[in-house]
Amino acid sequence: MHRRHPPLTSPTHLPYSASGHHKVSRPKDRQLKMYSRKIMSITLSVLVSLACGLLNRIDAADAFPGRVSEFHSFPRYDFEHAGRRCTVVTPNETAEGTPWVWRARFFGHQPQADIALLQQGYHVAYVDVANLFGAPEAVEIWDGFYDYLTKQHGFHRKPALEGMSRGGLIIFNWAKANPGKVSCIYGDAPVCDFKSWPGGKGTGKGGGGAWQTCLKAYGLTEAEALEAKVNPIDGLQALAVARVPILNVVGDADVVVPVAENTAVLEERYVKLKAPIEVVHKPGVGHHPHSLKDPQVIVDFILNSRRDLTIVLAGDSTVTDAAGWGAAFAKRFGDNVETINLAKGGASSKNFRDAGYWARCLAQDPDYVFIQFGHNDCPGKGPKRETDPETTYRQNLEQYVAETRAMGAKPVLVSPMTRRRFKNGEIDSILKPYAEAVRVVASQTKTPIIDLHRSSVELFNELGDAGSAHFCPEGDRTHFNRQGAEKMSDLMISEFPSAVSELIPYLKR
Repeated sequence: MHRRHPPLTSPTHLPYSASGHHKVSRPKDRQLKMYSRKIMSITLSVLVSLACGLLNRIDAADAFPGRVSEFHSFPRYDFEHAGRRCTVVTPNETAEGTPWVWRARFFGHQPQADIALLQQGYHVAYVDVANLFGAPEAVEIWDGFYDYLTKQHGFHRKPALEGMSRGGLIIFNWAKANPGKVSCIYGDAPVCDFKSWPGGKGTGKGGGGAWQTCLKAYGLTEAEALEAKVNPIDGLQALAVARVPILNVVGDADVVVPVAENTAVLEERYVKLKAPIEVVHKPGVGHHPHSLKDPQVIVDFILNSRRDLTIVLAGDSTVTDAAGWGAAFAKRFGDNVETINLAKGGASSKNFRDAGYWARCLAQDPDYVFIQFGHNDCPGKGPKRETDPETTYRQNLEQYVAETRAMGAKPVLVSPMTRRRFKNGEIDSILKPYAEAVRVVASQTKTPIIDLHRSSVELFNELGDAGSAHFCPEGDRTHFNRQGAEKMSDLMISEFPSAVSELIPYLKR
C-alpha cells in the first residue's frame, strides 16, 4: 500500500515554536531568508565556475603532464619528453586546426608576439636543445617533439618557427630538413652562421667557450667547421622550393650577431632563389632588445603565412608555371593553400623519378599530389623518357600513386591534355593511349582522376583550329599562354565535384 504524503502546503510542514504553536514569519525573517538564498545562489555559482575551471585544468593536465602554472594568464605546462625539458602554453580558446608557434631558446623572453598569438588561439611550444647549436642531434630531438605534438595532441602539421639569437641555428636547420612541415620562419637577431657567432671569425665578439661547445656538438674540428656547409645560410634550396616565407627582425647596430655576416647573407641567397623573405631593420639598435614593442608586424606575418593545405604538382612542361596550367591553377586557391609546382619541362613518367624530382615532391610533405605525364612518354622522345602506355607508363603511375599514399598524402591523376593537332576538322590526338592508361590506373587503384584529355579534346573540337589558337603561343600547339592556362584550370576545377569535392571549400569565392 502506497502512503500518500501530505501536500507541501499542509500545516504539518510549517515550522513550530517551542510552545508548539505555528511560527509566524515576520518581515525581518523573510528578509534574512531572502539574503540567505541570495548568498547560497552566489556561492553555488562561484563553486560551479571554480569546478568548471578545475575540470578544464584537469583536462589540460591530462593532455600535458608535469607542472601546471601560468604564462601571462594562459595555462602553462612544463614536463619532460624523451629526457628533454618541454613547455606548452595553451590558449583559452584554441583556433581551428590547432595552430602553434614553436619557440627555440630563451622561452618567455620578450613574449609580446607569443602573447598576441595565444590571444588568436595559437599554442606556444618549446623543447630544450641548449648547447647543441642546431646540430643534427638537436634536429633529431625536434623531430621527436614534432611527432609527439602532431600525432598525440593533434597540433597543426605546419607550425610557425620562432628563434631568437642562437635559436636561429635550430629553426633554420630543422626547417631545411623538414621543409614541408613549416608554415613560416620568424628569426629575431638570429645566428645564421656559427662562424660569426659563437666562432667570432668575423667582426663580431664571438662566444668564447661556446665555440668549443658548438664544435663538440657537431663533431667537427675548427678547420672542418670553417669549411662545413651546415649553417642556416647553406643549402637553402629545399626551403626555397617549398616557398617557406621568412621574416627576420634585426638591430642594425648588432655587434654580437652582426647583420652583415648573418641575416644579410641569408637574405641575399634566398632572394637569388626567388623565395619570399622580409627583413625588418631597427636602426641604431644592438642585439637587444629582441622583438618589437608593437609585435603586430610579426603577428600578421605568422597569421598570413598559415598553410592548412599543401598541393604539389608533378608533371611536364604543360604543368609548369611558364608554359602550362600550374600558375593559373594555384591562383584558384585561397591564401591558406600552398601550391608547390615541381613540374619540369621535358619530364616523362620515367625520367621525372630518375632525375630526382619525384623525391623533391615527397619531401614537401604534401596533402595532395596532382600527377600528369604523357607528352614526353610518347614514341620519339628517346629511351631515357619513352614509356609504353600498356606496361611501363602504367607501372610508373601505379608507383607514384602507391608512394604518395604511403607517406600519407592523396594522389590525383590528371590525364594529359591534347595537343592542338587537327585532322579533317577534328582533334587527332596521339595521347589517346596514355589518357586511357591513366583511366585504367585510376580505376584499378581507386584514385581520383581529372580527365583533362577528354575535356580538352571536347573543347578544341568545339572551337576548331582557328578558334582554339588564341590559347597557345604563336606557332605552338602544345603549350599555353595565360588565357590557355586559365582555360585548362577551368576544365580541371569543373571536375572537382566528382573527383576531389573536399577541395572545393579551399577555392577562392
